[in-house]
Amino acid sequence: MFEILTRILLWLLIIAILWYIFSQFIPRVYLTWLGGVILFAFMLMAFLDPSSSAVSSVWGIFSLPLKPLGLAIFLLITSFKEGTKKVATNQVVAALLILLVSSMPIVAYWLTNQAEVNLAPRPSVQAAQQQIPAEAVRAIVVINEGSNPVDPSFRSRTQISTAQDGFNNVLASRLLYAGRIYNEYANFSNPLVIVGAGPGINLSAQVDGTSVQDNIRAVLENAGVPGDRIIIETQGTDLYSSAIAIIQDLELQGFRPDQDVVLLITPSLNMSRSISTFASQGIRALPRPTDRFAFQVEGGGRLLARVSDLLPNVDALALTTRVVDEYLTSVYYFLRGWLAPPMI
Repeated sequence: MFEILTRILLWLLIIAILWYIFSQFIPRVYLTWLGGVILFAFMLMAFLDPSSSAVSSVWGIFSLPLKPLGLAIFLLITSFKEGTKKVATNQVVAALLILLVSSMPIVAYWLTNQAEVNLAPRPSVQAAQQQIPAEAVRAIVVINEGSNPVDPSFRSRTQISTAQDGFNNVLASRLLYAGRIYNEYANFSNPLVIVGAGPGINLSAQVDGTSVQDNIRAVLENAGVPGDRIIIETQGTDLYSSAIAIIQDLELQGFRPDQDVVLLITPSLNMSRSISTFASQGIRALPRPTDRFAFQVEGGGRLLARVSDLLPNVDALALTTRVVDEYLTSVYYFLRGWLAPPMI
């Protein structure tokens, strides 16, 4: 009951925020009809077909004012409502502070550090995980949710990929990590290695006469994973749909939810949502996080490096936005009921 009430309140809050934002640009007479219809249609599509690329695009537009850069732009635009000669100083100052603070490396690292700490499994869960025998590990799951085309990591490529196939260095590093973990458990349970390719990857694309799917297999095989223990899941378009498809593959392989577990390889910022998504389907997933960020002030180093953490830069803004975006996505997953109850 508490969970349902919380979801309702969050939906009402989101609708109120979006309504306020649109009311700043569209006259209320037209907003009542046009804005209401568009908002209702989007919310309906988000429920009926959340994996649609159209929904993702619209969500990117709607959520822009909720992120540091979008919020700063929104405040600057609204400061000119009465013309350039009557600039609203408060909005300009607020926009400047948002850009300044969210672009400082020390803030970005601190937010990321807090997110990773807050999203990490509780001590009681960690203790329970340590007691699970190695023989219970039946699969190693690599989740590749895909990255936004404007993200620099999306454009980084390996020697066996092209600019269009979506197989980037981030996924390659996770595959190598999966190979190392497989070798640790090979003598105990000979686990499967399941790769959720996710969106943005064209598995049938050819690179020097070899498909991307075969190249992914080759990376895993070179890392020590036998070919008959590799499964590449191609149906998922996001974390939730990939999890559902992977669970179906596990069931076909005789996975026993009451006895077996999987090792989950995904970025540390996404780990809590990933584990909770699998838990909501009755699958115990143990975290093997990647893409961690070091907090330089705590880690020591030269004074000059610490001072540089106070100077705003675009990389820090991107990192802050990633943290905010993960929290927004987690809220959406909670509203959809795709996460396990927090008390589990």
